[in-house]
This record gives sequence, C-alpha cells and structure tokens, in this order.
Amino acid sequence: MSRSALVESATETALNAGTVTGRPLRAVIYARVSSDPREQLRSVSQQIEECKAECARRGWIIAEIVPENDRSASRYATKDRPKYRLLIEKLRSGTVDVLVTWESSRAQRDLEAYVKLRNVAEESGVQWCYKGRLYDLSRTDDRFTTGLDALLDEREVSVTRDRILRDKRAHAVKGGPHGRLLFGYRREYDPDTGDLLRQVPDEKRARIVREAVRRVASGEALRTIAYDFNQRGILTAAGKLWTPSKISRMVTNPGYVGKRVHQGKVIGDAAWPSLFKDKTAYYACAQRLRAPGRAYHRDGRVRHLLTGIGMCGVCGGTLAFINSENRASYACRGTDTSPTAKCVVMRGTRLDEYVSALVTERLARPDAAELLADQQQAEEAQEAMTEAAEKRARLDEFYDAAANGEVTAAAVARIEARLLPEIEAAERRAASVRVAPVLRDVVRPDIADVWPTLAIGQRREVIRTLMDITLLPHQPGSRNDPSLRVVIDWRNDL
Repeated sequence: MSRSALVESATETALNAGTVTGRPLRAVIYARVSSDPREQLRSVSQQIEECKAECARRGWIIAEIVPENDRSASRYATKDRPKYRLLIEKLRSGTVDVLVTWESSRAQRDLEAYVKLRNVAEESGVQWCYKGRLYDLSRTDDRFTTGLDALLDEREVSVTRDRILRDKRAHAVKGGPHGRLLFGYRREYDPDTGDLLRQVPDEKRARIVREAVRRVASGEALRTIAYDFNQRGILTAAGKLWTPSKISRMVTNPGYVGKRVHQGKVIGDAAWPSLFKDKTAYYACAQRLRAPGRAYHRDGRVRHLLTGIGMCGVCGGTLAFINSENRASYACRGTDTSPTAKCVVMRGTRLDEYVSALVTERLARPDAAELLADQQQAEEAQEAMTEAAEKRARLDEFYDAAANGEVTAAAVARIEARLLPEIEAAERRAASVRVAPVLRDVVRPDIADVWPTLAIGQRREVIRTLMDITLLPHQPGSRNDPSLRVVIDWRNDL
C-alpha cells in the first residue's frame, strides 16, 4: 500500500473512532421539519434525540444543536431558513468538525443548496454524518454518494409537488373547494372517513357577505362598512377585526357567485352554490373597486359632498372645504404649477344644494332607467371583472405574507411583475363596458326625499358617476343664479 493510501486509511480510522489528532470530534446537530400537521415525518425533537445517540456512540462532543421548525428546504420554498444560515456560518467558523443530521434531506432538498453546503464543508474541513454513516466531502467517492442522495432528495420533493399539482388541477376542474374556507360558507365532512363532502352556505355569515356587497355596490365607503362591522362585534373568519382591504377582497371574490378560480383565472362553475340569486350587485362591486385610478376607500374620511370632486375652472385644481371666518365654503386648493389656491370660492351649502337638485331631478325623470346597464352588458363584463378581482386578491395576500415575513421580497417582486399586467388588462376590459351599477337603487321618482338619507359616500359616488363639476370665478348676478358659475358636464346622455 502506498504512503498516501496508508495516511488516508489512518485518517478514516481516526474519524470513525471519533477523534482527530487525538481529540474528540466537535459536532453540530441540525434538525428540521416542514409543515407537518399529520406528523407523518419525524419531529425535530425526535431527530435531535437520534443525532445525540449517534454522537454518543462515536464519542463526539456536541458543540451546538440547531433546530428549525416549519421550514421547507426545497427549491419551491417561500420561507427563509434563518437557522440554516446560522448553521453555515458555524461550519465556516472552524469551531466544529462534523455536521450531524438525521438524513441528508434534513439539510436540503435542493441540488444547488447541496453544492453550496458541500463547498463550505470541504473548505472548512467539516465532515457530514447522516443515517449512521460519516462522509468526508473532500473525497471523490463521498462527494459522489452525498451528491446522489441530494439528487434523489430533490427528485422526491419534485415528484410529490407534481402529484399535488395534478390533484389540485383535477379538483379545480371539478369545481371542488380548496384552501381556506370562504367566510359565509361551512364545510360538511363524512363522519367515518373525514373526507370533505360539500361546501354549503352558512346563513348567519352569508347575510353579512350579502350586506357588504349591497352596501359597496350602492357606493358606501369600505372604511365605513369595516367600522360598522367591528362596532357590531362581527369578526372575520380568522377572528380578527375588519379592514377596508378585507372588505374589498371579500366583496370581489368570485367564489361567492359560485365560480372556481385556479391560478388566477375563473375556470368554471364551482361545486358549491352562489350566495346570490341576483349577481348584479356582486359584479357592481368588482367593477367599482377595480376601476383603474380610483381609490374609493378614501371616502371614509371625507365629510363634505363635493370635496375632491369639483374642479377649479381657472387652474384645474380640485375643490377643498374651508371654514374661514365662519363661512363654510368650497375653494380651489391649487395645483403644482399654480400653488396660489383659492382661484374660486363658493359657499358650501349653495353649491351642495345646487348640485343635489340637479342630480335628484335627473334621477327622477322617466327615462333615467337608461343610465343603468342591462343584464347582457353586465354578463359581458363578468369574466374580466372576476379575473381582475381574484388576481388582485391573490396579490394582496402575497403583500400581507411579505409583511409578515412569510414570503421574500424577491418572490413578491416576481409575482407582482407577472400579475400586475394581467390585472390591468382585465380591468381595462371591464371598464370598456358601459355600466353604472351605483345608480341601481337611486333611479326612482321619490329620490328627492331619499337623497338626504343616503350615506355621504353613496351620494358622492352617484355624483361622480353622473357628472363632472367645474366652478368658475364670481360672475355678476351669480349670487342668485349658481348656473352662471357652476358648469355641469353630464357623463350620460339622456
């Protein structure tokens, strides 16, 4: 036997004996488990106990134990592994001689991650022990064996993922429920097998969904609805308070009209029933909330009828409400190029009363029904609105997950780059259909009596739908005739 072979043999004997140059090996134990609600894999604590027994059998000193729970190690993982990063730094520090894991897949299920681990271990002179065997990653045969195990680990998770995706697609095509339970429904299970039988409306919560849809479709602000629900003690499915974004996601979810969504697209009818006999209000919500450039949630903080709606006829700025010298008025707030402001001013009650009178007169006319979209038009916009609503909801969920540290910023950026153009395209298709759903409940002969009782958000929405308002500077005689100063451009010809 050659001298180099004798040295290699002696080194291997020393390692298996648990010593290097006469001292015990210093071991770091890494134990990891992915999300495992059925406990089909060994828990972190079980892995640690077996790794401790291996160290004791070999006479190794345990320098550190690094547990990591609820973290995937596959190439498809969305959560970071902070403990694994600490482990890599530990291996680089030169304070340990061997990494001990229960099996190779506990360290990684990604071939690229394996190569990085192998390089760090080889450069730092760290051995790797799993399944009762010790590997020296500076040796060709050991690199081949551990590399083959890593390849098999990656293949195993890929095969599992492919099977799950196939099952999900097949389930989706059948319209079956998947993922979180929709607020407003409940699920029934087979008492013997535990299998899901059906998803049916939960009438107590379904009434809340219908109320929210009706109120949003009529023009009420999301913030107002969320506040009202919270004051009434109504909680979300997760037992939390309502927010404007949660109301928005709920009233635009295609699942409530019996549609099954897969990968951001409505693929057909769902296996569960719709909560609505008449779906017009739902589609009104989808169009209203997803109209490009519209931020309706802001109306929850607006107290005056025409703030931000009326325009200045001099500089083009919007009107703000001021209360100067006890004279509550609307005044121009100026623009970036004309910051002087107050190009135009008019008493608030005078402008409100004049605009309200025009609106109620128009809505009470016999031919006002022509403002409403017919059922065929609503159906034409249906697919585009539901697609935009679902994808926007998915994107909002990724934003929430990123804020909670569950998804990396880089992953959200990739998702956003793909979804945003699709959302904008769907919203443009929906906006191209002439629909005025917010007028549905206000086209009526007695609207003059009903108008003062409507929420201010609903009245503002009706005004924005019907007209553009421009206020001109003071004109002789305009004190008694507001029409000399207030220019109304009707958006619908009657």
